[in-house]
Amino acid sequence: MSTESNYLADIRIIGFDLDQTLYPKSPLIDEKIQEYLYQKIAEHKNVSLGEAEKLFKERYRDGVGMSGRKTIEDLGLSDASSIVQEALERADIASTLEPDREINRLLADMRARYEGVDLITGSDGYQTKKKLQALGLNEMFSHIITEDQGTKSNGEGYQLWLSLYPNLKPNQFLYVGDRVQIDHEVPSSLGIRTALVYVKEINLDLLCLQYASLKDLLAVLS
Repeated sequence: MSTESNYLADIRIIGFDLDQTLYPKSPLIDEKIQEYLYQKIAEHKNVSLGEAEKLFKERYRDGVGMSGRKTIEDLGLSDASSIVQEALERADIASTLEPDREINRLLADMRARYEGVDLITGSDGYQTKKKLQALGLNEMFSHIITEDQGTKSNGEGYQLWLSLYPNLKPNQFLYVGDRVQIDHEVPSSLGIRTALVYVKEINLDLLCLQYASLKDLLAVLS
């Protein structure tokens, strides 16, 4: 706990990822993601959506066979990781979401403790608005940076975030996400401190905070 306290001692600004950070994965979300992937497969293979679904499920088999990324690769689509991430950020996930009162209360408590509570997401502005409204968080954040304004994977989104607070140092920012590369490695390279949530197994090689759920982290921050 002392290491955790030291890591968070200087934090004045907190930023959150959106997808699979402010809400966890669920079977309904997986279904929406797969529907988006069927469309991509249908376009690539020039087949019907029904045939695309069949091709996907023959390989994926509800998680027993290949992963979603491996399935896309096996079907000949290039840059499968980007396609799966695109599905997560553009599929109609908002229709499956609903407010979590405890998370919303903890986030509101944080606003009284920190100078800024912001959102930096890979979703576009339209999808971000829909998801935040569904979660009851449309008025929660001081600043919202979407994919339209700056891409996270190349650091642009994080650099824009830092520029909003020119009098603060990067190590006074904490970014919370769920993916090692984009939500930890990229912001860490800029000096931003990081925390990962919905972690199934702690990775001792990662120099960041790691939690089994978002609520566990918010309880520490609030």
